[in-house]
Amino acid sequence: MKIVDSHCHLDFDPLSSDINNVFKRARDVGVARLINVGASLRGSRASVEMANIYPNVWASVGFHPHEAETMLDIDNKIEEIETLSWDEKVIAIGEIGLDYYDPERPITLDQKKKQKELFTKQLELSQKLKLPLIIHVRDAWDDFFSIIQNSKFETQNSSAAQGVVHCFTGSEKEAKKILDLGFFLGFTGLITFDQPKFNHIRRALKIVPLDRILVETDAPFLAPEPFRGKTNEPAYVLEVIKKIAKIKSISIEEVVENTTKNVEKLFNIR
Repeated sequence: MKIVDSHCHLDFDPLSSDINNVFKRARDVGVARLINVGASLRGSRASVEMANIYPNVWASVGFHPHEAETMLDIDNKIEEIETLSWDEKVIAIGEIGLDYYDPERPITLDQKKKQKELFTKQLELSQKLKLPLIIHVRDAWDDFFSIIQNSKFETQNSSAAQGVVHCFTGSEKEAKKILDLGFFLGFTGLITFDQPKFNHIRRALKIVPLDRILVETDAPFLAPEPFRGKTNEPAYVLEVIKKIAKIKSISIEEVVENTTKNVEKLFNIR
């Protein structure tokens, strides 16, 4: 099998300090390629550096929505991301998006405004560079759809920006709207968690066609069962694949074949 982990953060500890063993364990289960995703300026730089060291790693560059709150001079920061994107191993802008979840206090209107500004400017950058998107959305669906639908994008396949909504956490309703926009959906170890509060993600997965699904770990976060609570790593993407195969009543090989083709199509990698 030639599995692709379409979203991980290999530059984060403790993965970065054990990278050779992380790669070995990934190879042992058939993970042949990985996309290391930038979430900050530091992380984007590290992602590009790592992709140029390891032939089986590709990079994305961008700012996670949480970066918006403390960011000064957005335009200069976007220019730095653009410069990084010129590297031939950079295949996407991301992860970018909106995240209105805060377990301690309600997110303010000012925080939302800053996130939306940062998101919009990075959408514009992706269009300028003709690079697909890796998008993070949490508790912000209405604003996400509003921004995407009011933006003017041109791609080879549709009038919508090509990309993936990674670590999908929505319902069937959001899944259908994402599919209508022409996006892919990325699924993580969340689908392996047994609690009823994750049932809506599994129900959404059932309606997403195989040619629109990506598999990912989001390592070092969200380790799937039976590794829940441990540090996640690319080798564990196999557990996500197994769960998709079970939910859709198909073979593991069919999931791998389709999700690998989807990554190659979206990010133009072989």
